[in-house]
Amino acid sequence: MNKLIGVGVLSVLISSGAQALSLEGAWSLQDADNTQVKLDAAVEDVVKEINFFIRALARPVLEKETQICNTWLLATNTTQFLWQCDDNPPGELTFNANSSEMMSDDGRLILGTLQKTDNRISTILESDRGKRTNVWQIVSENEMHYTTTLESDKIPKPLTWTLTYTR
Repeated sequence: MNKLIGVGVLSVLISSGAQALSLEGAWSLQDADNTQVKLDAAVEDVVKEINFFIRALARPVLEKETQICNTWLLATNTTQFLWQCDDNPPGELTFNANSSEMMSDDGRLILGTLQKTDNRISTILESDRGKRTNVWQIVSENEMHYTTTLESDKIPKPLTWTLTYTR
């Protein structure tokens, strides 16, 4: 699957003339040694506000949602945005649609919307479990910040973390 999206990224870059501050391409995680510490701190910040008796159940569920992507592959064209975390199946959303329907790995219906500006792309994925907002924001030609926010009526406040990637 990596090769599939890699070819898509290459063809989009060739056809679009690759702008100076483009999010398209392959991005590698920086400061990988401290990544798990950042994610654990984000989870703990939310878990500490949950009822003591439910914490033990909530912590592993939230930890499962904080996946670490060592490599992001990102591609856009005039109609869609593709993103792929490591060897996972790529995600895809259309720019022109109000929302797109897709199925999760466990069979849940997910509604996805896409927002794009000159320096960032956001995907908003909503299901019966809550809302996940992914933001890929270019900081410089070779640096990108990836921020995820998870919101649900089952947690007292949003779970948010930011990681840095470079080309």
